[in-house]
Amino acid sequence: MSKETGEVHSLTIPVDGETVRATRHEPAKTRPRPVILVYTPYHKDDLSDTRSDPMVEYFVDAGYEFVVADAVGTGASDGLVEEPFTAKEGQHGATVVEWLADRSWSNGAVGLIGKSYPGTTSLEIAAQNPDGLEAIVPIHAPTRIYDAYFDGGALAFLRTCGQWAPNFEYLPLQPPTDRTIDDWAGRWDDRLEGLRDRNPFLFQYLDHQEKDDYWAEKDVPVGQISVPTLAVGGYRDAFGGGTVSYAERIDARTEVILGPWRHAMPEQGETARIDFLGEVEAWFDEHLHDDAPNREPAPSVRYWTERPTQDDSLAGEWRERETWPTVDTDVEAVTLSLGAGGLRTADDDVNPVSDRWDVDYSVGTASVGFEISGGTDLDTTPDDDRSLTYETGGLEDAFELTGTGSASLTVVPDGTAQLVAVRVVDVAPDGTGTLVTHGVTRAELQNGEIDPPGKVGVTSKPLTPGEARSASVSLRPTSHVFEPGHRIRVAVSGAFFPYVSPPDGSAGFVLESSSAVPSTLSLPGRFHDGSPTFADTWAFDPPQDVYGEPAAPSWETTVSHSDDTVTVSLEQSYSNSLADAGFDYEMAIEAAVERETLSSETIERETTTTLRFPTEAIQSRVHTTVTRSFATMQCELEREEETFYSELKRWTA
Repeated sequence: MSKETGEVHSLTIPVDGETVRATRHEPAKTRPRPVILVYTPYHKDDLSDTRSDPMVEYFVDAGYEFVVADAVGTGASDGLVEEPFTAKEGQHGATVVEWLADRSWSNGAVGLIGKSYPGTTSLEIAAQNPDGLEAIVPIHAPTRIYDAYFDGGALAFLRTCGQWAPNFEYLPLQPPTDRTIDDWAGRWDDRLEGLRDRNPFLFQYLDHQEKDDYWAEKDVPVGQISVPTLAVGGYRDAFGGGTVSYAERIDARTEVILGPWRHAMPEQGETARIDFLGEVEAWFDEHLHDDAPNREPAPSVRYWTERPTQDDSLAGEWRERETWPTVDTDVEAVTLSLGAGGLRTADDDVNPVSDRWDVDYSVGTASVGFEISGGTDLDTTPDDDRSLTYETGGLEDAFELTGTGSASLTVVPDGTAQLVAVRVVDVAPDGTGTLVTHGVTRAELQNGEIDPPGKVGVTSKPLTPGEARSASVSLRPTSHVFEPGHRIRVAVSGAFFPYVSPPDGSAGFVLESSSAVPSTLSLPGRFHDGSPTFADTWAFDPPQDVYGEPAAPSWETTVSHSDDTVTVSLEQSYSNSLADAGFDYEMAIEAAVERETLSSETIERETTTTLRFPTEAIQSRVHTTVTRSFATMQCELEREEETFYSELKRWTA
């Protein structure tokens, strides 16, 4: 790939009576080029700082026009977003695609790429089938939006209340970074006035805690997508399961890459790093050029199999297959029954159990590292010790889990509602536990489908205390080898803090299992003779190291010995030099719960951003508090340390 240098242009694109503002990064050569578009609500000029994104430079060097557009109602574009994930996002983005395809500098072919929300917008746009769109690359992108923020029907406490929803309160507070835009101050004033009346996204989510029309209308109709799709997901990312699900429903050529990643680009992170930009370049070369070069056909699914060793906990290998296994499809699977003797295969009799889980709402703090970008896996033993655990003996032969598993349990609740959390753990010979996969559900939502795509889900039906209830729990997709000498452990609890929040009415429960009605764990995969050697391996090129390591947060868990309160704290800060200003970001999250008192559960987040212009500094500050009964949101803006905007909003259950 030869190095090219071009110019940067500001674009104004008319969309539905509003103006979308975008940045066009032009290669040096002037002949018509294919266009790659990122359509983002994450502020191209400050938070995303796309001018310094290595991906932008990479594709300009490869000869692509690269355009980053602020979605309608965000960043430098006009308007204010009233609620997230609407069909209008796809319609607006489709207009942008068609406008770009019609430019004199475009060859008429447009590709979309984006991570997280911009990945979802790429899918929303593709579902509109705009003229000129030829291929997309969504990365860590949710399409079933309720599931993204209510896992198994349970409020994703840390992600929704502490991480994601508060983002969309500080972002619209900020002025456009580029002050050369016409009437930038007037449009900023209009947006601030609109914020006074807008219901915060967090409060909208808290108002809709089961899947109703609000959520059903937000699901992306991926079955309408007809362009080639390269879908990327991570085992430790919140939306990894959704990647497998939506890819199967797209009516076009689709390839899936699944790695052990958290919410980071596949060229980042501590393991399984690949030349992802090279993969995407080959994908777009094939679909966006008239004279497309030959590309070696790739299998439908390329995935990482974890093979941790004593010396290297991150070891593994890339493999390939044509379909992703689930226990609901005709694939090899092993069903293990929970009993007094631990985990046993279905051929063995189940030694009956009636085991009580005593309330400890802090269970989960040693297992939540997957939910933290830049986090890491911890020894799960402290969580396992406070859960109901069942395990195999030391394995004589390795067991390979590849696919999406499930658990089917019988619980007898003490209350009218019950969270059921299942964690599958690899126990090393030294006793260290590593989380392999997990899932949660609400037992009172078992009388129907919780999250049917594009439809309203089941409503809760109060449980009868003391009456047995079955609970089906879907597990995250993964591929992992439990090596000889290791044990398979399943840990069951009524808490997974601060990952999810148990529903009101939760208490303790009894787990029952017998030969007549066994509680089971079903895992796609098989036992091998000894330690396996795989013939279906795949080789990616190594990463080009254009990305730095993702910023790791400060992360700690503390216990108060006076009132038995457990607190999880996250802090992160960084500074960027932007094209028109300096940008400082500071974030702090604190989630706390008393071990035996669910009503004590709280989470607070404070975010402070500062835009340092040559003549002044403008600082935004948003503080949110969420409890079981109320939530508050305080928003403030300061210019040179003098407050000129302040708004306090309150939500009550």
